[in-house]
Amino acid sequence: MKKRIITLAVAAACAAPLAASADAVMYGRVNVNLVHQDMDYYPWIDVDDAEAWNVENNASRIGVKGSEDLGNGLAAVYQFEFGVDASDSGGLSGRLAYAGITGGFGTFAMGRQWTPYYGSVDKTDIMQVGGMNDAYLGLTRVGNAVAYVTPNFNGLSGKVALVIDNGGSEDLNEDFADWWNVSVDYDNGPLSVGASYLASAGDYEGGLFGIAAKYNFGMFSLIGQYEHADEDYGDNIYDGALYVWPLDGEINAYSLGGEVYFGNNTVRAVYGHVEDRDDDGSTWTLGLEHNFSKRTRIFAEYEDSDLNRVKHGDHQDLVEGQRFGVGIRHDF
Repeated sequence: MKKRIITLAVAAACAAPLAASADAVMYGRVNVNLVHQDMDYYPWIDVDDAEAWNVENNASRIGVKGSEDLGNGLAAVYQFEFGVDASDSGGLSGRLAYAGITGGFGTFAMGRQWTPYYGSVDKTDIMQVGGMNDAYLGLTRVGNAVAYVTPNFNGLSGKVALVIDNGGSEDLNEDFADWWNVSVDYDNGPLSVGASYLASAGDYEGGLFGIAAKYNFGMFSLIGQYEHADEDYGDNIYDGALYVWPLDGEINAYSLGGEVYFGNNTVRAVYGHVEDRDDDGSTWTLGLEHNFSKRTRIFAEYEDSDLNRVKHGDHQDLVEGQRFGVGIRHDF
């Protein structure tokens, strides 16, 4: 089975402003971190450098997006986005690639896109150093996706997406859709609420449900999210098929976070907890960020987690460890 069909897609075009011309807009981000980690590996995990410093890349990217006015209230939208390894090789990897049509009916798009689940549920993904989002159960982007986003009705919107992949796992290789995902979101002023459910077809008929909310009080914000993976989804997808989460049975996860704003400075904190039928673990992170401008920021963050995922061979294990990182991010 291909890892990219775990979660479903959302047309990122719904967030892109519509332009009256077909001119392309180039954009990007460079986010480089200096990270120290101290991991308590188990004896059977053959991984070097349990305690070490490293320069790491976190979601650096370059992309191009645009739209074309087609008349009669319609516009074509498109986006290509590539991940860039800013810490070492400078190599490229695919992040987004889709085209679609938008208008008064909403937005329809096909290609590699953001998941509705991620956009609605993972609101505590607020740290800048990579790998400090350990309690989140879902993924972020997926290919072979067909997605529809409704118009915005006074802050209320919906998303429906399908993954249609004839080259996927035999057990998920349905005649039409291998996966489906629905989300509902409400964004109005300081309040943002989202709920999402994704499910698979074929032999792996498991599902994952999540709900999250964020409220901005002005000087500070509070965030919370909850996820539940049923037993079939947990056993067949996480543990047996893809080794994404080494957990068994039904899985419950929640995260609580907050941000406090002091002029150009932001203090962040997140606590997360994950449990299955046999075990549980928790993680907490603390971060400080200073914004020199809207485009350039520096930050320092610390994590203490029982949920660090380490891959060895065709398996992943959860290990305890601490990570500290400082970095700089520039958007253009």
